[in-house]
Amino acid sequence: MDSKKLIGYILMFLAGITFLLYLTFPFLNLPTENKLLIIAGTYLINKAFFYSALYFLGKQIIIKIASYLPTWAEKFIFRILKVRKVQSI
Repeated sequence: MDSKKLIGYILMFLAGITFLLYLTFPFLNLPTENKLLIIAGTYLINKAFFYSALYFLGKQIIIKIASYLPTWAEKFIFRILKVRKVQSI
């Protein structure tokens, strides 16, 4: 497995875990002044993990989806992303 793909999957897994934590923290019995800080922190960490994972996995996902588009749209997307289509044998 490609190292970028592996890093992307790990970051997406961490984004899922932090999203679940973000949803459960408001219901925990924490002091009021710390609760808002913890919720905001997990929200920011979640966004960092999620957008980092999209950065690593984004081109791969779009390349797979672009193969179902018309050829002119596929060429346009590949030109924007600056990637080449992989030729299958």
